[in-house]
Amino acid sequence: MIKLSIIIVNWNTEKILKKCLSLILKNTGKIPCEIIVIDNASGDNSISMLKENFPGVKIIRNRENLGFSKANNIGIKEAKGDFLLLLNPDCFIEDSNLLERWLEFMVSHNDTGISGCKLIFADGSHQVGDAGYKPSFSTALNYYLFLSKIFPFAFKGLFLNSEKYMRETEVDWICGAACMVRKSVLAKTGLLNEKIFMFSEDIEWGCRIKSSGFRVYYLPFLKITHLQGSSVNMQDNQTHFSLLWLKNLRNIYAYFNKRSLIFYDITAAAGFLLRLLMYYLISLFTGNKIQKDKSDRMGRCLIFTLRNMGKPVNM
Repeated sequence: MIKLSIIIVNWNTEKILKKCLSLILKNTGKIPCEIIVIDNASGDNSISMLKENFPGVKIIRNRENLGFSKANNIGIKEAKGDFLLLLNPDCFIEDSNLLERWLEFMVSHNDTGISGCKLIFADGSHQVGDAGYKPSFSTALNYYLFLSKIFPFAFKGLFLNSEKYMRETEVDWICGAACMVRKSVLAKTGLLNEKIFMFSEDIEWGCRIKSSGFRVYYLPFLKITHLQGSSVNMQDNQTHFSLLWLKNLRNIYAYFNKRSLIFYDITAAAGFLLRLLMYYLISLFTGNKIQKDKSDRMGRCLIFTLRNMGKPVNM
């Protein structure tokens, strides 16, 4: 009997996918599991690499890039495990006990629908965006105006913004890069929203699972290294992907908050302006190119927000 189905959506990430799978096989221990890789029409040698190095992995090949949500749903429908681990190929499980401890938590907390680990960069620092709260005017305000950064335990923001969380914390959503779902809850909650090609689909799904009566937990004592955006970073037009994420987040906010979109836009614009000025001043005094790039990125986000100020969305 399969206990855990590990579902990985791949798009042109041959080398990191190989490392990801090697670490999984090394650290699954005695857990009865299956690994399913859904390939979104990769143009590299991902398929031949899989066949040569991982004959036990089930491969599903899509003829075109169907996006994150639809590809994961294909894997979910094929999965036989009681629990499903959605894992990005740029996530590395380096702790030999992590999967066992994670499953133990899910089994002992049978009211939990979905949970996630603390995502860290290669240097061990916390990766903001691994969990958070339902988009609302207050969580948006707290995030964009830095309140959830300065006072993380007093003001809930869109994202958990502190490294000080030490024990399981109930949240509204978990990052889709690495999340474990109880398969039985999906009959009530439904699968990922396929209208969302990629980015922010995890926010909508987590909030939907929570609203269906199941708990959503962030487990900071379990850590996974996430390279973040490996497929996107290999593309020429990264600005497009950044603005797609911003657009989707705005759409999800509008879905949950029918009457206050203009307030969200004003708050987001103020937040991007503050960040633009902050990063620009730092780069001006230090000559740090990274800060200058951040300032430019905030400028593009500000322009996007101003152009869409108060405009209705369809979702």
